[in-house]
Amino acid sequence: MIFVVDDELEWRGYYERLLRDFEVEVFSDGVAVMERMNEVVPEVLIMDVLLTGPTGFAVLHEMQSYEELTGVPVIVVSGVAVEEDLSEYGVVRVFEKGKMLPGELLEAVKECCGKHKD
Repeated sequence: MIFVVDDELEWRGYYERLLRDFEVEVFSDGVAVMERMNEVVPEVLIMDVLLTGPTGFAVLHEMQSYEELTGVPVIVVSGVAVEEDLSEYGVVRVFEKGKMLPGELLEAVKECCGKHKD
């Protein structure tokens, strides 16, 4: 299961089309995805960091409070360049919207699938 969090409708649709061969759940905000992660631990989390409501950074920080979520690989896709090292939060790749090629994101997802530590 891949969880995608983006507050922009166009990007949510883009991810659904791009990841159509995967089981995907799409969320528009950090609160909704955290609530869902209380029920299901995703294999991969793809997330924007500039979200309405709690930011993606807040979600990453919150995930560290739950042992079962600390091993979830996170792929950040943001409209702004993210310079800081987020690897301590499970971030394995960072892409900038508009500069990322669809194949790059698909490859990153495939590399992450099955890597979550239960």
